[in-house]
Amino acid sequence: MSERTEADVTPPHEHNLASGLQVPQEPDEPDYLEQRSTVYRYLVVAERVASCTFLVATLGLIILQVVSRYVFNTPFTWTEELARFALLWFAFVSAGFVMARRIHIAVDLVASKLSRKGGIVMDTFALIAVVATSGLMAWAGAGFAAGAARLAAPATSLPMSVVYASAVVGFGLICLHAVLHVYLNIRHPELVPDAMENLEREAV
Repeated sequence: MSERTEADVTPPHEHNLASGLQVPQEPDEPDYLEQRSTVYRYLVVAERVASCTFLVATLGLIILQVVSRYVFNTPFTWTEELARFALLWFAFVSAGFVMARRIHIAVDLVASKLSRKGGIVMDTFALIAVVATSGLMAWAGAGFAAGAARLAAPATSLPMSVVYASAVVGFGLICLHAVLHVYLNIRHPELVPDAMENLEREAV
């Protein structure tokens, strides 16, 4: 009786021997593109760290505002404004990270009834729509942010272009990740359904 190797007992969806890529079993694990490119992996990690930083900063500023107002009775004038700005940056940067890992909320009533090939085609069409929309929003937002450079926030005197730049960065990241996912769908279509199935299992 011959011995079974590790390759024999490993489920086929966990590894792709042709490309040398490993299917992530959890959303926190690096995706295919991150496994192939160190620069891209660092970008995704930076998005995650920045998202956590902005979220913690928002919470800290809100707590500081409450304490200064109700404990010391001398509220700061800048905490509420900075908290709103930090929340905006958190929302847009985290949207880029969510797009990178493909863990955003999706309605799959139609996709779940399609074949594997049909699901990839539909997913690619949706990604192309995301590329067009986010690219247009990033381009329009850049012009709007540049025009607001002369405006200053009332409490912190920060240029309003810093605030509006959050949308430019967020939509730019979404556009970049969507373009790369379209490339992945076209060049490695065999990987896409497996990755989506793993993420669905994780969400259940």
